[in-house]
Amino acid sequence: MRTVVDASDVALASRSRNWLVRVFAEAGGRPRRGWRVAAYLIVLIGTTGVLSSLMRGSLVMNVAGHAGVVAFALAATYAFRRLVDRRAWHQIGVSTWRWRHAVLGLAVGTGSMLVVFAVAGSLGWARVAGSELSDRGPGAMAVLLSAGLFMYATSAFVQELAFRGYVLQTLADGWPMRRAALVSSLIFAILHFAEPPTSVWFVVVLLADIMLMAGFLVLTRLSTGALWLAIGFHTTWNWVMDCVLSMDTDAGTDYGNALIHVQLDAPEFGLGHGGGVELLYLLNSAALFAGYWLLQRRRGMRTWEGR
Repeated sequence: MRTVVDASDVALASRSRNWLVRVFAEAGGRPRRGWRVAAYLIVLIGTTGVLSSLMRGSLVMNVAGHAGVVAFALAATYAFRRLVDRRAWHQIGVSTWRWRHAVLGLAVGTGSMLVVFAVAGSLGWARVAGSELSDRGPGAMAVLLSAGLFMYATSAFVQELAFRGYVLQTLADGWPMRRAALVSSLIFAILHFAEPPTSVWFVVVLLADIMLMAGFLVLTRLSTGALWLAIGFHTTWNWVMDCVLSMDTDAGTDYGNALIHVQLDAPEFGLGHGGGVELLYLLNSAALFAGYWLLQRRRGMRTWEGR
């Protein structure tokens, strides 16, 4: 039996296939940048979340889990960059170790958090309520602080590798750097909402805070050509906040077992407990972004052009 195929049906099927190709693939056959970024983040966040949950328990297991997450993140990012994107690995920004950038980042991250603490204290919004040393002793506290520093360093490495490394570079491959920086920072900020927001005002403040901080980290990436300054800053900013000073507004009654127990008595300003401190974090992020941008402009850097 002979089947007659209508020419219009063939043309329609061809147009449908072409439409699908245009939606999912670029001219060279690679998936479009949006699909690549989405697939990368799903693989990275999903797998690292599973690894982290499996390694919870003892401090040793937790440290080992963080090390495993770094190894996986490096392997996954390399595979996506070389096999899916078909682009050079060195553009991600971690192929060459730059210790001076890392040390500078560690110092600036520590100093920034100490400034926020000092301002909050001068306003009467934060006060020292005690110390974990009285419960644990110097030896145990040194172990906790060292383990915390390592875990925050690995977390910072993975986040910077992902967002100021892979996501930024992938989006910038065909987009203006300014747009790539804005979109990558927005994705980074949205993923920080671990719980449903308490108010629209809280969403506005937290989004602005994290996006300005992300913008600052993008500028360090572009100005240095590497991620090490951003990794150093990200490490000690979180480490001092959580392990040294308990300045996290979500810290519980145990002060997160931080070295120095800081009691936050800031006005809420419609943001919940410690809302005033959240506003200080926003001002700090704005100052870092504006200050670094102005500094690089004075040095003649074209701040939104990557290297």
